Amino acid sequence: MIGILIANVVLVVLAIVIATGILPAKMFSGAVSVLHKTIGISLPSADKEQAVAVIWIASMLLIGDSMLLLLFLLTGPVAKG
Repeated sequence: MIGILIANVVLVVLAIVIATGILPAKMFSGAVSVLHKTIGISLPSADKEQAVAVIWIASMLLIGDSMLLLLFLLTGPVAKG
């Protein structure tokens, strides 16, 4: 449980650092391009790269936490009772 909380805090802090411009675009542009090439969608323009990186992080948080919630609901004490 602590690991999940720490991962969420790290991703939120990373999103804030990217959104505020503290982290230069060169630091995360490679990760954004790899994600886009892996899925097969077009790369964002250089001026939208920052917003796209924040959207990717928010999406990963939402999907990951939703999957963990679903796992808990399906296997937790409520499902067994």
